[in-house]
Amino acid sequence: MPPPCYPIALVLDDKPCLVVGGGEVADGKLDALLLSGARVTVVSPEVRPRIAALAAEERIALRQRPYERGDLAGMALVIAASDDNALNARVVTEARAAGILAQAVDYIPYCDFFAVAVVRRGELQLGISTNGRSPAFARWMRERLDAEIPPAYGDLLAVFGDVRDTIRARGPIPAYEHWREAITDEVFDALSAGDRETATARVFERVAAGADAASESAVAP
Repeated sequence: MPPPCYPIALVLDDKPCLVVGGGEVADGKLDALLLSGARVTVVSPEVRPRIAALAAEERIALRQRPYERGDLAGMALVIAASDDNALNARVVTEARAAGILAQAVDYIPYCDFFAVAVVRRGELQLGISTNGRSPAFARWMRERLDAEIPPAYGDLLAVFGDVRDTIRARGPIPAYEHWREAITDEVFDALSAGDRETATARVFERVAAGADAASESAVAP
């Protein structure tokens, strides 16, 4: 059993990423890569119709031939997702030798990372990892959380981000407790009604007031 993973969120915007394989597993890796802004290349002699369609739309690059070691050149990330375990192991071994993060899907000894199941609400992303033990469990947990977490959480993140940018422009960022106290039923009611302006104003008032009070207390004689 592998040790617990160190959780990170990779920034792949405009970075070249390679997917080796053209079947269902490889296809399933593409949407998350494209959503992250990665420049994706797929290498496989045969590909599913959807992969061919993505290539025709110029959303990915497609090299419809067997994998070659030169395909690794310049890649930031490699996912080996073919139906051939020996090929997947070779891809990862060669990628590691080149200093590239790599993963052979569902083949733990050849994984430098594990993809997480993700619940998204706007820019809010909740990642679920089973340390490679059970993708099915991760999917079940994602479906459960997806049904329970309201869209307003993503809206609240957007509000917090806007308020943080405004406050940071004028001074230090307030302590966590001021942000926590700004999450009220009034704010959620406004977000649920689509009134982001009111929600932002209420959060700003509470956070800024708390920060001002803390500053006054710090300088009091």
